[in-house]
Amino acid sequence: MPDTPSRIRVALLGCGQIADAHLQEIRKIDFAELVAVCDVHQDLADQAAARFEVPHAFTDMQRMLSATSPDVVHVTTPAHTHCSLATQLLESGVHVYVEKPFTVDVPEAERVLLVVKKTGKSLCLGHDQLFDPIWLRCRKLVDDGVIGEVSHVESVLGYPLSGQFGRQVTGDPNHWVRQLPGGLFQNTISHPLYRITEFLTDIQPRVDAHWYASGNATFPTEMVAHLRGKTVTGSLFFSTRIQHQRISRVYGPRGGLEVDHDGQTIRFIRQSTLPGAFGKLEIPWRHWREGARNLRQNLWRFLKSDIHYFAGMRTLFELYYRSILDGTPPPIAYEEMLRVTRLMDVMFRHCRVRTGAKRLAALSSASPRMADWKANCMAEVEEEESVS
Repeated sequence: MPDTPSRIRVALLGCGQIADAHLQEIRKIDFAELVAVCDVHQDLADQAAARFEVPHAFTDMQRMLSATSPDVVHVTTPAHTHCSLATQLLESGVHVYVEKPFTVDVPEAERVLLVVKKTGKSLCLGHDQLFDPIWLRCRKLVDDGVIGEVSHVESVLGYPLSGQFGRQVTGDPNHWVRQLPGGLFQNTISHPLYRITEFLTDIQPRVDAHWYASGNATFPTEMVAHLRGKTVTGSLFFSTRIQHQRISRVYGPRGGLEVDHDGQTIRFIRQSTLPGAFGKLEIPWRHWREGARNLRQNLWRFLKSDIHYFAGMRTLFELYYRSILDGTPPPIAYEEMLRVTRLMDVMFRHCRVRTGAKRLAALSSASPRMADWKANCMAEVEEEESVS
């Protein structure tokens, strides 16, 4: 029996903004060797290779594969290219890590997973925030029964468009993000959504979602979605009108947990155990103690150089690479990749249907022909809403 390899050769395809995070975290893994980067723009490939000390830079994917023989390739290209690139890579005999979102829709996701099955190669999806230290701590508290059985999960994402990427999206009507079925949201809501689905495990929960444009925006920038399973409900709020933030709240009969993913803190949500005015003292006292505990924990991690924005990404990379070396299933189940993609499809379909319904409602029904057409369209809207 041949020896199991102890190192893994890694290449990266697509040298845009998120590629920096991938390259940075891959370099921290002692059994991973970065062998190449590739981008259709030579200057992007060259600068990524220079900054992260990668030995080879390419503009052609097949040339990269034949010249460097990577074991796994990270796909960090725009979402609409994921399906095509992932299937080509799998068929070329390499394992694939795909940055979120997985694909544009469910048919594409199913196509990729069919190729995974056919080739025997594995694939991992970038649900990296499930492996952030603070989320793992929240997960352990839930598993330990601190709040009882989970009944509701909230996920909030503040995404102001004032940054460089946001300005590109708002300033260019033809930007690839705005061409996605879910627009701006499709490129971003995987993270807050899979934090909900970790506890809401129904295959097809009921979904109610809508989006709208804020201010002078010419495309939807705000979104609210509600999910209802048999025992757990969830709510997702995305807004460009609030400061950048990633907040999750998990509720049960014994209280709740509020996770600040950027601050790396957890706050317990509980009723006071003291009567009357004493309760007004107990709760801030409890918050003060929790704040002190969070400070101590973060200070200790800081002193160990172990408090990083992409810590969960590195953990997921390590787990995935180990699964390749050991021949075990990847850390993100294929069924979960498909389930999250399906939920996103349903949410975006709901949003488009509701937008269409509002436009229909504003139409005049003066003529009998227009009234009949409007009634038929509204019936289709109601049928679409009843499906989910």
